[in-house]
Order: sequence, then C-alpha cells, then structure tokens
Amino acid sequence: MAEPVKLYVYDLSQGMARTMSLQLTGKQIDGIWHTSVVVYGQEFYFGQGIMTSMPGTTMHGQPLEIIDIGETYLPLEVVVEYIDSLRSIYTAEKYHLLDFNCNTFSNDLCQFLCGQVIPAHITSLPSDFLNTTFGQSILPMIENIFGQSKLRSSLSTTATAQPPITDTAGASSLLQGISSAATSAAPVQADPVQIANSASVVDGFIQSYKAVIVFFTSATCPPCRMIKPDFEKLIRDKNDPQQQQKKIKILGVIMDLSMSIDGAKYGVRATPTFQLFLNGNKFSEFRGANYAELKSQVDMLLFEAYPPHPHRKILLRSIVDQPNVPILYTQPGKLDMIYGKLKEFIKQTDIHLDEDQQRILDQSKQLLEGKCKELDFNQWTSFVEHLLCNLALDKLFPLLDIYRSVLVNRAVSELYVKERKNKTLLTDMILLRIFELVSSTSSATTKEGTLSKATWLMILRVACNTFANPKLSTTHFTSKLPASHRNETTQMVVTSLLAEDAQVRQAAASLAYNCSTVIALERLKKEEGSFTGMAEQEDDEWEVELCSAIIDALMKESDEEIIHRLLAALGKFLFLAPQNDSSLCDLLSTLDIKRIIEEKKTSKLIVSSKVVALARDLCELLNQQSKN
Repeated sequence: MAEPVKLYVYDLSQGMARTMSLQLTGKQIDGIWHTSVVVYGQEFYFGQGIMTSMPGTTMHGQPLEIIDIGETYLPLEVVVEYIDSLRSIYTAEKYHLLDFNCNTFSNDLCQFLCGQVIPAHITSLPSDFLNTTFGQSILPMIENIFGQSKLRSSLSTTATAQPPITDTAGASSLLQGISSAATSAAPVQADPVQIANSASVVDGFIQSYKAVIVFFTSATCPPCRMIKPDFEKLIRDKNDPQQQQKKIKILGVIMDLSMSIDGAKYGVRATPTFQLFLNGNKFSEFRGANYAELKSQVDMLLFEAYPPHPHRKILLRSIVDQPNVPILYTQPGKLDMIYGKLKEFIKQTDIHLDEDQQRILDQSKQLLEGKCKELDFNQWTSFVEHLLCNLALDKLFPLLDIYRSVLVNRAVSELYVKERKNKTLLTDMILLRIFELVSSTSSATTKEGTLSKATWLMILRVACNTFANPKLSTTHFTSKLPASHRNETTQMVVTSLLAEDAQVRQAAASLAYNCSTVIALERLKKEEGSFTGMAEQEDDEWEVELCSAIIDALMKESDEEIIHRLLAALGKFLFLAPQNDSSLCDLLSTLDIKRIIEEKKTSKLIVSSKVVALARDLCELLNQQSKN
C-alpha cells in the first residue's frame, strides 16, 4: 500500500532573508531553508541528531510550504530501521550549516523512500549564498561556529569584485539571525550560554527555546563582572553537563548593552538586569547582582517550563523501584534431556532429518553449551519451521524450549531484527505461528491437536524472551507498526492469564509485565528529554485492553507471586501515564481496583511485605489520581 511522502519547508530566518537579502547580497533569497520529511504520520528531521515529532509540532512551528515528494511502498518498520542506521552518521557533532545540514538528511531520506530528490533551490542555497559578497564576508564567522566549509574551494571570484556592503547594521542583524537559527537547529553540543550583540539575535533565541534568561550587562559594570561567572555556572548546571545528549532546558543569553546597536528595545535602565522568558513571552524581571534571587527565579522558570508529573509529587517507592528490565527465561534446561526428548518425538512422528538439519540441531546445542558463538540463521529458521509444520502440538514443547533459549542469544536476536525488513520472511512467520497457537487452540482439543501445558508454557516463555532485544520486542509486540504481532500477543496474554495451570498464568503475568516495562521505559525517556527514534508507543486503547485483562485475572488469582507481577504491571502502566488523554485511571476507578486489592489483603492472599508495599503504592497512586 502506497504511503505519501511530504517535504515540510521552514524559514530559519523568520522572513529576514526575504526582506533584506536583495539589499545585502544583490540576490533575492526567500528563506534560509530548513526541511523535514513527513511519512507514516511522523516528521523526521536532522537537528540534535535525527529527531522525530508529530507533524507540525517542532520548534519551527508550522511549515511555510508542504511539497509532495511522491509515495513509498516501504513498510514503516523498514523506514524506521533505515533511519536508525543513519544515527551514527547524522550526529549533532557533524552538523554544518553549509555542508551537512537538515536538507542533506531530507534529501537522503526522500531518495531512499521514493527515489526522488528535494527541490534544487533548497539544496543549492549554500553555494548560491556564498557566491555573493555578503556570503563570502561572513564565511569566516560561519566557519568559526561550524568548522571549515567544503564549499570554500568552489567560490566564485566574481563575487569579490562587487561593491562592499554599506548597510553594516542590517548585515550584522541578518548574520546574527542566521547564526542564531543555525545554532538552534543543531545544538546538542551547543553551549547553553550564548552571547548576543543585537536584539534580533536575542529575539531569535527567545523564540527558539522554551526557557530563556537574558543577562543584560555592561563593560563598565563591576557587579556584572562579579555575578557573570555564577550566572554561567548556574545555567550550565541546570542543563546537566554530565548528560551531553540532552536538549538545552534553559538558555542563558548575555547581552552587553555597551556593544549592542539596538539594546534599548528591552527597556533596560540599569545593569545587571535579568529578564526571563517562557515560550516566547516575558515571565519575570529583576535587577541587581543577587545570586540567591537569580537562582530562585531560574528555578521558578524551570518549574513552569517543565512541571513535574503529578505522580512525582507523592512517595511511590515500591512502584518507582521496580526494575525496568523484562522478565526473561534465560536459564537453559537440562540440554541432554531436552534434545533427547525432541529427537524421540521426531522419531515417533516419523520425521526424517537430512544431513543439514541434523547439523543445525547439533549446532544449536553447541551454542547453548557455549561451545560455539554462531548459528547458521537461515538453516535454523528453516529447521524450526519444518518441525512446527510436522510435530503435533503436544510434542512441540522441547523444540520451543530450545527456541526460547536460542532467542536470548544477542547475536541471534539481532539477526531476527535485521532479517525482519521483509515482512514475508520465514523468521517472522515462525514467531507469528507460535503466538497464534495459544489463541487458536487454547487448552481445547482441535483438529490441530491439544495444546498441552508444557507447550503452552514454552510459547509464553518464547514471547517473554523476545524482550531480551528491545528492537525485536518493539517490532513484534508493543509498536503500532502494521506488521506488528501486538494483536496476537494481546490475545495470548488475555487467554493465558485465565488458564487453569498456575505456571502458565505466571508466565502470562510475566509477559504482561514485559509489555508494561516497554511503556514505562519510553515514558521515562520522554520525561528526561532523551527520547530518540520512532514516536513513542503510547496507545490508550491497547493499554486499557491489557489492564482490563490484568484486573480480571487479579480478581480470580490466589497465587501471591502472580498477584505481585500483575500489580507491578498495573503500576507501570499507570505511573507517569498521560494526564489528558489516558483512560487508564477511569478504567481502574470503574473496576474498583482498590477494593480488589483490599480484598486480597484481607483474605491473606497478600502476605509478602514487598507485595503489600506495592499494593499500598498502587492505591496511593489511584487516590492521588482521583484528586486531579
């Protein structure tokens, strides 16, 4: 199915290029172009590395122009994997305003998606700009910021013969606007303290960053010199210098009024003066070299700019301390016994193994024993598919036991991720076939046979072990990708949580917990501002469906360890949940989860102190939620 590919075009100069370029350069330049590519409902662009946003929600606002590039027939998982492969290439450190910028990335991505390049007037802008007197005059400053340009060797000699620039104030303003826009476009490594010599640059910073504090100073002001080091240290500390991959939370701008040509715009009558801005609007102002006041004002601005999630305001130690790692079944069983049982079933079913199939079976055992490090992936998948098609359901458990142990091998799971580019591959079909065994047969006898406890248990352990590789678990379980097996996974959880056997229910509770862990990790990344990659996997309907199944199982459950895993999964699904568009809290209130927990405690089904503490935290979380 074809997916449209759009190019979003923005002007980093905010109209300055259109109005001033002809006068300054002798050439009409309508914009300093920034582009991004929109496909599958996501906007991909290069700035602080490769970034992803909902279309039209980036710091650049709404695009000036949307260009139809074409259509792509590549599935979203292939697109995401390709973009991820570019992350080591398109890093913030490599960003260059002229040579390697957002338009370079957009051009590469459009060619990959549909074999089309972006418009030439965008890609040729750097060379066109530099082949003017003004362009060549500011090239040294651009290179001072971004490094030497590869375009220097191709500059035209005719440009230098043109008359010199006479409008120095306008040139400075435009130059600072370009510099500001470029800095805001690629500032992972940018200093959170910037120098501005004109009002246009300050305005650019204020509009480009969520939280900004402008320090108005003067060369003849002793108090300014005294507080300047403290100001710079405070701003850098608030931006957490130990975590360089974070975006700038608050930008400090220093403006020397004695050096500025238009500083009077801000109405500053004395120095030092500090003006704070939030989302482009003035937040507060104060005067004097008072560090305590400076720190207090900065803290207030940050609190308003990045208010903590309401859940952070209450003590939820048991929920917060839950490890954000999946539950895996990594310990192989007694290999001689497992392989012996599989060979016995193969013989009973009269299945013939050729020389290659026997060799790959032996190789898998050597891998699990640590005697070899590689597995012939193609032969292995063909072998597994062969047995899945020919062994009865009640005889599949030793094969699945081996399969789940092989799956936690990092090298093998990476091959699954790599080979999944083509969704018709055998490797993908194998996992889907395994998952569907639960929903299609459950514990009943069908024409396909009986799903025994041992086989059922191993299917769930295969699913849990897929979470050993975050990429694999995302593509197969928790994402909204069209080729994801999330529906089959959800059905497997719902069915298995109500199984008669406690071991099966425990494995199902582990799978539910793993799904909740993926969501919890993505929320933490989003909260920290370090989320990269494809758009977050929040899906309210899916989370509600899983939580409904967990609560239904919790009402009937009597095993404390299973209760513990179910409560932990609920805690992760609820903690840091979006406040405005999540139905989880309403669901838990409607189903009266607090009453269910209290009944478990009263009936002595919850005895362990860790489970009691988790139940208490969950009730506290629900109490807090009901107050909002």
